[in-house]
Amino acid sequence: MRRQSNLWRGMTAVFAFLLSFSLLMTQLLLSWSGQVNVFLNVTAPVIEADASTMQYKSDYELSDEGLKQMLADSDKHDVQTMEEGTVLLKNEQAVLPLSSEERSVTLFGRATTDPVYSGNAGGPGMDEARQVNLYSALQAAGFKINDKLFDAYKSSDVARVKAAPDWFIGEVEKSFYTSELQATYQADYNDAAIVMLARDGGEGKDLATSDRDGISYLALHDSEKDLLKMIKDSGKFAKTIVLINSAYAMELGWIEEEEYGVDAALWIGNPGLKGFTGVANVLTGAADPSGRMVDTYAANSLSSPAVSNAGDFKYANDDGHYIVEAEGIYQGYKYYETRYQDTVLGMNNADSSAGAFVNKDNWSYADEMVYTFGYGSSYANFTQELTSLNWDRQAKTVTATVKVTNEGYPEDSAYTGKSKSVVQLYAQLPYEKGQAEKSAIQLIGFGKTGELAAGESEEVTVTVDEYLFATYDVNAENGADPAKKGSYVYDPGEYYFAIGNDSHDALNNVLARKEGAKVQGKLLAADGSIVDGKPENAAAVALESLDNTTYAKSQYTDEVVSNQFDNVDINYFAENTITYLTRSDWNTYPQPYKDIVATDELKAVMYDQKYQKPADAPAYDSFTQGAEVTLKLLDMKDVPFEDDATWNKFLDQLTISELSATIGENFGQPAVKSINKPANKNTDGPSGSQSNYLYGGNQPATFHVVQVVAASTWSHELIAERGKFIAEDCLFSGTSQLWSPGGNLHRSPFSGRNFEYYSEDSILSYLMGATQTEAMQAKGLTAAIKHFVANDQETNRQELSTFMNEQAYRQGPLKGFEGAFTQGGALGTMMSFSRIGGQLAYSDNATMKQVLRNEWGFKGVTITDSVKGNPNIPTVESLVAGTDTFNADTGRASEILKYLASKKDGYVLQELRRANKHFYYSLAKSSLLNGLTDDTEVEGFTPWWETFLKVTNYVLIALTALSAILFIRSGLGRNAKGGK
Repeated sequence: MRRQSNLWRGMTAVFAFLLSFSLLMTQLLLSWSGQVNVFLNVTAPVIEADASTMQYKSDYELSDEGLKQMLADSDKHDVQTMEEGTVLLKNEQAVLPLSSEERSVTLFGRATTDPVYSGNAGGPGMDEARQVNLYSALQAAGFKINDKLFDAYKSSDVARVKAAPDWFIGEVEKSFYTSELQATYQADYNDAAIVMLARDGGEGKDLATSDRDGISYLALHDSEKDLLKMIKDSGKFAKTIVLINSAYAMELGWIEEEEYGVDAALWIGNPGLKGFTGVANVLTGAADPSGRMVDTYAANSLSSPAVSNAGDFKYANDDGHYIVEAEGIYQGYKYYETRYQDTVLGMNNADSSAGAFVNKDNWSYADEMVYTFGYGSSYANFTQELTSLNWDRQAKTVTATVKVTNEGYPEDSAYTGKSKSVVQLYAQLPYEKGQAEKSAIQLIGFGKTGELAAGESEEVTVTVDEYLFATYDVNAENGADPAKKGSYVYDPGEYYFAIGNDSHDALNNVLARKEGAKVQGKLLAADGSIVDGKPENAAAVALESLDNTTYAKSQYTDEVVSNQFDNVDINYFAENTITYLTRSDWNTYPQPYKDIVATDELKAVMYDQKYQKPADAPAYDSFTQGAEVTLKLLDMKDVPFEDDATWNKFLDQLTISELSATIGENFGQPAVKSINKPANKNTDGPSGSQSNYLYGGNQPATFHVVQVVAASTWSHELIAERGKFIAEDCLFSGTSQLWSPGGNLHRSPFSGRNFEYYSEDSILSYLMGATQTEAMQAKGLTAAIKHFVANDQETNRQELSTFMNEQAYRQGPLKGFEGAFTQGGALGTMMSFSRIGGQLAYSDNATMKQVLRNEWGFKGVTITDSVKGNPNIPTVESLVAGTDTFNADTGRASEILKYLASKKDGYVLQELRRANKHFYYSLAKSSLLNGLTDDTEVEGFTPWWETFLKVTNYVLIALTALSAILFIRSGLGRNAKGGK
């Protein structure tokens, strides 16, 4: 009997332990249910739809065969995007493309076996069954590859490291190349050496300004130098071709240095799932690269003025972190080109030592620059002629007509196809000291030709909204409301418009037109050679008087646009703490602003901004909730946002619990039976949907060529196609909201997520974001562009205070997003973890309500980044400031529900209804409606793993109870025996 008792005691303990563990895991997994569903590829059932019930239609049949056809077209798009996004940096004596006889090659660099397909962040899994790597792409193109060296790279245990303090590029040392390996290309595989160099980063990982080797991660390292020299010194290769497999602006001046023997170089960025096929096509001449740089490539990556104040900065008297964007508007080319102009004109201490990184005594454009913004070449020789330019102030547009001619190909070129060219339109605004800052040149629009054969021409018309080059002046009197300060203005003077092969070429054209003989012999190319500029490719338009009225009010809502962000400037809290970079004196080049003291006023903004019920808050019982249902979700499809009566009637039907449930998001929200709203699925990311297709074997959705490569095509057509195919992915995977595209700027070359954002330039981001989101929304996909706004670095990005002046904020980070909302019709946005000044982005009323909704007229839904388990993100304060949903945190729903039950706060209830209106307005214009009819009865959905966990818990409860009973009985029996 004792043995039996011990057995059941032990079994009870085991089952009790298993039950406790199972209950704990159940609670944990349920709290992360959205991520678990993504990991297990669990999707709520999609309502079957035929043609008559498809509100948003795919171009393909939603079936296995339809998916196959869609993927074939999508892959073709990605290959073309890679071809047109590849940037030809150098092509000495037309060594590219390789001729049909040049197919025996050696691949050099460990990255050839371990490419960077994309930086790490949310998005689809890489489908290995469909993936194309460099080796397979070249092999498919008919290349014979040196396998012994390739296999040696694969067997190497060297690997990239993307973590502080040990950042490492992951290249092998010269000792790796034994005499045996070097012998592999002595007699064969030497038609060309194809060298691939890579840099990688990602979410939470800004690149190191000083890595394991003690130099910039973006610099050429000794291991790479040794590799290039070894190839040249071998004397065996007819051609050396370099592929830059990096979404980050590496230091590439070495490409032109003779000691490294580089004959041709291509920037390829990150090619995603299929892009390497496009790279192979460019190498063989099956396609001509027509990409252009979307970032500035400086000789020293540290020379960007933003770098001085990027990274890890901590308050002297507080544990919080901050950055100060002391560069103002002068990010990227707007800094280098403006300083170049002042150097040419001998003004404003432009040639001082401040900010000089190459020749430390005097700043020189030719020393500091390698490839400027917009740079790129082609296998063809193109000429462009500005044939007309008209600034129509009535229509509020600038229209340029440009004749583009393919003048032919070099005699020794193996290329026999057609080529495309990019037309870039820039503006220079009048500037005098004391006015708002203006860069010497700024992009305002672009276009791209079709394919042109040698001798063919095409007339390209570029029409741009004049608003894109209005200047925000914080000191201006607002022409719509003279009582308010700040307005978009046009200062009087000469406005110059120019085309150019890049931003620098356009500026030289402006200077040649504007200054004439004054600059003769002073204009330089990036390499330091003297150029004349083309005054005929620039035009001047005079504006006689100040215009502070045209955009003093929003053109979308009629809201007065005036100063809202005084407290985003750190000087607001402590006067003269920093000096912003100004073109009136280049000695203001920013130094690092370390150990700033957080004033009590700033701390109060950061930590003590508590919700207080307004005095005029509506009464709680003035709202009716849970009214009889007469309007279903489908009924709201065409109801205008402004129809408050109908929307209020719809919202009245929802219970407090149903209203609260929408703000707690976990990769979607559950079904609401009362209004026939199905469970909706949300997911990530800018390079494709983080989901699996519902057809064809449930493979992962396509990982498209990354966004920075797509931007480098400078093609409205391809950006629109990108939006269309990403939306198709979501139709085939049952996704109605996607946290995409990425709209943040490449503030510095080291910003970790540059790969999933468009550019350093806010206007290029504005235009591309508008085009892509419009295409996504057209197929019923809620485009939730991210991370709104000023998510300008990954280091300390959670609750990072980001300080800048209002002009820089409005013309930079905000402008980069604006086009997606005002032109593209985006009905969603994922917000930023960071602070706008000291205020959390989620609870920044000036950004979330005044600009986003009142000025831009945004009607859609806002969603936080993942805030699961983050107690520092306040629920009520964020909700009333304009946050509609909380990503990956269903607990926010119960928090609001409990708050309302205890406080009976009519203002919070009003704001909860507002959030629901945004939520349901976006859903009513999404593919979630597909298949819904008046007769549809929506059912709830429980994932199989939740049922499995519940059954497991019940079984363990039963086994624990049974073993405990048997243990007790065996004990009683033993005691009874003992009593006898």
